[in-house]
Amino acid sequence: MIEEKRELGKVKIDNDVLASIAGIAATQVKGVCKVVTSLVGGIAKFFRKTPDVGIKVILGEGEVSFELGIAVEYGVNIPEITYQVQKKIKEEVERMSGLVVSNVDVIVKEVREIKKEKE
Repeated sequence: MIEEKRELGKVKIDNDVLASIAGIAATQVKGVCKVVTSLVGGIAKFFRKTPDVGIKVILGEGEVSFELGIAVEYGVNIPEITYQVQKKIKEEVERMSGLVVSNVDVIVKEVREIKKEKE
């Protein structure tokens, strides 16, 4: 948890909030199907219903790092998609939290074929 003392009091940002921002940002990248979780994360996601389960948040002094797994659409350029995910997470977390994002590790864990609707 990040805590900052201000003139009017303390401001705290929970790790779950940072993970939520990262999860939402990742799924906004075209070609990303979802954030993939482990079995334990999948059970937690069943109960919590949030996009952040399975995202590892590592806090440093005024900075934060992330590790997450994603599922991508079949046929996409994986290096380009993962770069876009890293860039989007960095931009959104820095904009919303004021923290410096020092590292975003993205692991492609699944490739999914997107079914096209019949014409």
